[in-house]
Amino acid sequence: MLRGVRAGVVIWSDMDRLTAEEMKRASDLSAALARQAGLKQLNHPTASLQRFDLLRVLGDDGGNLFRAFRLDQLDDTMRYPVFIRDEVGALYEEPPLLHDRTALDAALARPDGRRLVRPIVVEMTGAPWPDGYYRKFAAYRVGDTIYAQHIAMSKSWFVKNSNEEFLPAHIDEIRAYIAANPHAEWVMQVFEKARMQYGRIDYTLTNGQPTVFEINSNPTVLSDPPTPFATYDPQPFADLHANALLALPQATAPDSLPEIDAAHRATLAKLRRRYEFKRLKLVLQKVFGRGGKIV
Repeated sequence: MLRGVRAGVVIWSDMDRLTAEEMKRASDLSAALARQAGLKQLNHPTASLQRFDLLRVLGDDGGNLFRAFRLDQLDDTMRYPVFIRDEVGALYEEPPLLHDRTALDAALARPDGRRLVRPIVVEMTGAPWPDGYYRKFAAYRVGDTIYAQHIAMSKSWFVKNSNEEFLPAHIDEIRAYIAANPHAEWVMQVFEKARMQYGRIDYTLTNGQPTVFEINSNPTVLSDPPTPFATYDPQPFADLHANALLALPQATAPDSLPEIDAAHRATLAKLRRRYEFKRLKLVLQKVFGRGGKIV
């Protein structure tokens, strides 16, 4: 279907989930699309750096304060504590920190229930700020646009989302970060190293120096819909994202295939239904307490 598109934008994402054969087919398709004058491509199936390769590049050039290792690369230079994660996909639960080689070897020899496709060992980095919270900054690149999205804060070193109630000072800090977009130039430099034109970079600051956790090529734009009880309004960020997409070359080109338009409308309708259900669920949980189960 894509080969018949005459104008528009193609964004390559989740390349780490592809097999070698799928990567080859995706790369061939990308080459064919590149010959279509009206198409703009962001990211590349094989040229864009995936998680491990980006971390190695940044670690080797001194841009990062931690390193990642494949299992056949483990050596005595590793700085503990470390943790084990999958090179593929997202990490949803806090992994145990391993404080020496003995603990690491034991963990590698003892399956913990996780099905790791390509396990890697990562040095833990970061420290809590004076208020006791760790921070994870997130910024987006959409074509030539860089904008700050959010700061997630947690008292745990594993900052997936802000799972504690925001303090008033935290809300002010997040708003100031979004307004100032203070690391935009550095963010663009990292994306250029990764050869990526779309995605979300997750990073922290250690003694003022930014350190990259990853670039997610298929990031969540809005995880939770706004409710009357929300302490943080994500609508400005959603508007930034929409405006950046619309500013892409050929993003508003009217010349598209009816089949793609129909698939797009069906997907959006499904997402809206899911979004509204989640909004209702969040409101009911707030009103009646989180103990109730809504299915």
